[in-house]
Formats: sequence, structure tokens, C-alpha cells
Amino acid sequence: MGFLNGLLLFGLLGSLVPLVIHLLERRKLPRLEFPSLRFLRELNRRQMRRLNLQRLLILILRMLLVALIAFALARPTLLGPLAALFPEDAPRAVALLIDNSASMLLESETGTLAEQARRRARAILAELDPERDEVLLYSVETTPRDLGGGPLPAPTALRLLDEWRDAEGGAAFAPALRRALSELSMMPQPRRELFLLSDFAAATLLADSVSQTLPAGIGEIRVVALPQSENPPPNTSLTQIRLPARPVLPGRSFELGVAGRAWGVSETEPFPVELELAGEHRGGLQMEPAVGREQWRSMQVSITGERELVGVWRKQRDRFAPDDALPFTLPVAPRLRVLLTSPDASAERRGARLGLAEHVARALDPFRGAAPGKIALDLERLPVAELVSDRLTGASPHLAVLCGGEGLDRSRGRLLADYVEAGGGLLICPDREGLDELARHLLPRLGGPRALEVVEGAEEYLAELDPEHPAFTDFEKEHLAVLGEQPLWRSFRTRPGDREIPARFRSGRPALLAWEHGAGRVRLLLFEAGPEGGELPYSSMFLPFLQELAQEAVGASRPLLVEAGQPLQWPLRAPPEREELLQVLTPAGEQVPARLDASVIPPRARLDRAERAGIYRLQMRREGGGEPLDLGLAAVRVPAIEGDLTPLPPDSLGAALGLPGLEVIRPGEVFSEALAAGRFGKELARPLLLLAALLMAAELWFAQRAEREG
Repeated sequence: MGFLNGLLLFGLLGSLVPLVIHLLERRKLPRLEFPSLRFLRELNRRQMRRLNLQRLLILILRMLLVALIAFALARPTLLGPLAALFPEDAPRAVALLIDNSASMLLESETGTLAEQARRRARAILAELDPERDEVLLYSVETTPRDLGGGPLPAPTALRLLDEWRDAEGGAAFAPALRRALSELSMMPQPRRELFLLSDFAAATLLADSVSQTLPAGIGEIRVVALPQSENPPPNTSLTQIRLPARPVLPGRSFELGVAGRAWGVSETEPFPVELELAGEHRGGLQMEPAVGREQWRSMQVSITGERELVGVWRKQRDRFAPDDALPFTLPVAPRLRVLLTSPDASAERRGARLGLAEHVARALDPFRGAAPGKIALDLERLPVAELVSDRLTGASPHLAVLCGGEGLDRSRGRLLADYVEAGGGLLICPDREGLDELARHLLPRLGGPRALEVVEGAEEYLAELDPEHPAFTDFEKEHLAVLGEQPLWRSFRTRPGDREIPARFRSGRPALLAWEHGAGRVRLLLFEAGPEGGELPYSSMFLPFLQELAQEAVGASRPLLVEAGQPLQWPLRAPPEREELLQVLTPAGEQVPARLDASVIPPRARLDRAERAGIYRLQMRREGGGEPLDLGLAAVRVPAIEGDLTPLPPDSLGAALGLPGLEVIRPGEVFSEALAAGRFGKELARPLLLLAALLMAAELWFAQRAEREG
């Protein structure tokens, strides 16, 4: 026997109240002898004995009455074999939480774990009454989804199971449990059950405590966990990709890296990994990662095309296939587009500003476009006064170079900050005259320092150039030594905060700050790069230094690489006039509509959720028909932690989920019998209340009779 409202059993203590009242009312009366009544003494004793028995019976009836009412309010129900003999016929409300994470795609002897879970869910739904019972059906993913939008009849839930779409993201059980328990506790059906169907692998997100925010009334809900796997096989997986830190240019070699990991094994055998790029096999390598650790391997490759490429790292297939391939996209820039902005024409007539901008321009493009084969860079000059959004979004430069800060205002500072946030690179070369505008209108918007101070008169030298930083990896030690031998006469002081410092002066002050803002990068020189800054701008190493720094600030064009279950968004240079022209081609070949967000600069196309790993193509349909136009690519991968298939022990599931009363039906048990054994049978509340009513009637009759005879 079980109780649906077990706390109300404390009401049994109320049965002692009639006894306490009875004891308090007993009092000893004075004894008086009447000679004339001495012959009636024996008769009186017999009558008092009968009255005392009646009063004792009334006391017992009252105590039983209070106990029965408390017992009935606790809602006792039959369990075990008795529940099968006397089943409850009341309506039921059932919530099914089905894990839809990548780890559920592990192949078992009877299909994938996901298919096994749906078979069990169908068995639960087959028992329900299609007219009276209701179902809540949840797909537990990175963001849990209520598939029915509320309670549904069992036939509709069965149809949704037939239309189920497997996903390859994570599983957030905590918010799914909170939502399901809250909605189930408000449903009117007297019998309420919640089933968790999952492999409960280590990847399942159970860290967020559920017990602290459980809704009221869950004591009436039966919660059952149905683990789908107890002994998963060992698994090796590809977990991460390392793409170039600089733009990929045709004809230049670059490095591609991949990480592998072994899960749940004491030792592992080497396994080969192959690289495909633009549909062509580009080589392979061997991996033998230590258990519990990632192993990084890399390859040098080069390309000849001038377009965005699709690549994939692939290992041999095992029983858990989703993490055996890692797709990626590789944007290729035929030439770097650089926009150099400087003070307006009137300010440029003053020698210092003209000297800084001109000197930086010559370092970036020494041939002034006359020798395009020698340097893959297109440089455009633009006064700050003419800086408008179209020059940053329409032409879509890879890098913006700001020489000085004079002429900046709030609107232009916002334009540059939005450009960086959307993925652009920004190289800032300050001068003395523009420090205030730079610190007031731009740097705070970029998450940079809020104050710059000029330092003159004391010579400084570059002393600490980090050879591991991407901006300096192509420099030999001799090259870095030459950079450190040139004096600087004008530098700038600021508080770096937690920003990266790739280079310092001999005094220890930062000479170069680097940080990220949104999807873009910012690099801030803390010395003047023009003729008045010192001898470094005239050094033979200044030109390669500035060019390498510019390429590093651009980055590798920031390809879209996200985990399954996350949203996708593509910045658009020229968005279509009508949103319905945008569509996304999924890895399964389906065409789904994309949303256009024109509230940001640049506008973006969005897809709310990428369910499966693979390559997603943003396309624009043509007005007159024909093949759609490709606008961008995105690579979606399986979360690396999903490769850890080790299940949580069944005995610890209740504590992990914050549900101490959790029932667990293990995979080896006979499902139907285990389900029926723990199910509540007939409720005894109504019979007990009827018996309490009969006892009340008997108590009233005996009380009236005792009063007449007393």
C-alpha cells in the first residue's frame, strides 16, 4: 500500500484528541451514604457498568472516526500484486520526456537507443484511454521542446512519435523536468505519471539542480526513469578543429588541425583520420589519444581556388557514428580588402596626420596597386568624414585601419564598433592629436581601454614580442631582434585590463593590445607608427611587421562553425527585398525558410536551430526560377562531450536529478511487469470515507442512547 498524500498521515495524531478530552472530563464526586437507598446499590452498579461500557465504545468510535478521516485524506492506494487485482479506473495524465541528444544515436542490437526509447514510449501510450487520458510529449534537447504545445490525446502523441526527427545536440534535462512537473501538477487527472527515457550518459546536462525549484504538488506524481543503456561500447571520437588564424590566400600553405579523444577505455588502438577538402582527398594521419585526453594532429595544405570551401575530417565508423566526422568551412580570400581611414582633407594638410596615414598606407601597399601579383591586398583610402555604413557593409572590407582619431564622433564610432562586432578586423594606429576622440567615441564601444595618455621624450624599444602569437610566427629571431633595436620617441600609456599583450616595451608597459569584440578582432598599437614616432617606422622590418599584423587582425574570415542544437546566422552584404526568398538547404537536402533580421548592421539571415551535424547552405531563390544563389555556408558539429557514452549509475539518478523518490526500471527488467508493479492501484479514500460516515452515525446513536439512560 502506498499514499499519494503521505504527509497527511500526521493527522492520525488527531485521534488522540477524544481520549484527552475524556480524561480531562473525568472527576471524582463526593460519596454520600443514604440508608434508604442501600438496597439499590447493586442495581446501580450494574447500570453504571453498562453506561461505562457505552461511553468507552463511544470514545473508541470517535477515535476511529478521526483516524479514518486522516487516513482517507492521505489517499491510500494499493501497490504491487494487489494493484493488478484492483486497478484504478480514474483518468490519467502522462508526461513523456524523451532524450533527443546525439548520444541516443548509439547503435544497439535492436537499433539505436533513440528507436528503443520510442518503442517504450509507444508501449506506455498504448495503455491510455484515447478519450479520457492526456499526454505531454517533450523532446529533451539543448532547448527542450513541447512537441504538442500542451496536453494531447494518446493517438496524437503516437502520430508525433512516428514523425520524430533525431537531433545531434545536447540534452538539458533540468529545464525540461521543471517545465513538465509544473504543467503536470496543474492537470486535473487524479493519476499523474512522468517518464524519463534517456541513456543518462555523462553528456546529459544534469548539473543544474532541479530539486530547488520543483513545483508544489509533485508528491502526487509518479516519476519513473527508463535508462536505455547500461554497458555502452568504448568510443573514439573527433572533438575539435583548429583553423588558420590568418586569412587563407590562394597558393599559400596553411595548417589545419584536428583533435581526437578516447572515452571509457583503459587503452586504445591507433586509428587513421582522413582529410577531405572541396570533395578531394588531401591526405591522412594517425591518432592514438590517451584515455581521457585530447590529442592534436595537424597537416600543411594549400589551395588554388578563390571560393569558400567545404572540408571534413573523418575517421572509421564505429557504433556511435555522429562524432566520427567533423565538417568545417574554409573561406578563401583571393585578395585582402583594406579600408584605411584618416582625418579629413583639411586636417591632412597638417604634416603630422598626413605623415601617419601615408606612412601606414605605404607599408601596407608599397607598390600602390601597381604590382598586384606581389602582394594580395587592395587598399582604399577614405577620410573619416566620409565614413558611412555602406562603405563598411557594401564593400565588405576584411580590415579597417584607423590612423589617428581626430574627426571621430559618436555615430562613426558606432559604425566601426558594429563592423567589428559583425566579424570585421580593426587595426588602430593612434596619434597625439586624436587621443581624446579615440578614447571617447570608439574604444569604450569596442570593450577597450577608456583612456590613452601620450608619453614623449623617453626612448622606448620593443623588447617582448611573443613568438607564439600568430602575428609573429613567421618572423625569425633575427627579425624580431631588428624590431627591438629601433628606438621610439612617442608612445602611449593605458591600463590593459584583461586584454592580450602580444608585445611590450623594455619598461614593461604594453606596446600592443589585442582583444576580440563580438565576432571580430581589434589590435591597438601603443606607439605612433608615423614618421614622428621614432626610427622603427623607417626600419626594414616595419613593412612586414605591419602586413603580418594586419593579416592577423583579419583572422581567418571567421567561418560559421557551431554545435548542433544552436542557432545559425549569416551576415548579408545585400539582403533581398523579400524575406521569403531566403532559404536554408540542410545536410538532409531539405529546404527550410530563413528569417531576415534587418535590425542589425549588417543585416543577418537566421535559422533558429540546426538539428543535425553537417553543412548548411544559405540560399536566395531567384524571382524567375532557376537554381538558387548560394549566399553562405555554415558547418554544424556534434558537441564533443556527447562522445562520452558512460551512463550514470541507476542508483544515483535520483540524487543527480534532485528526485529522491525516483523509480528506475533497468533495461534488463520486463518492462510491462516492472511498470505495473510500481503503479498505484485502486484508491481507498472513498471506501474509508464511507466507513467513516457509518461510524459517525453509530457514534451519534450510541451517544443519544447513553444520554437517555444517564
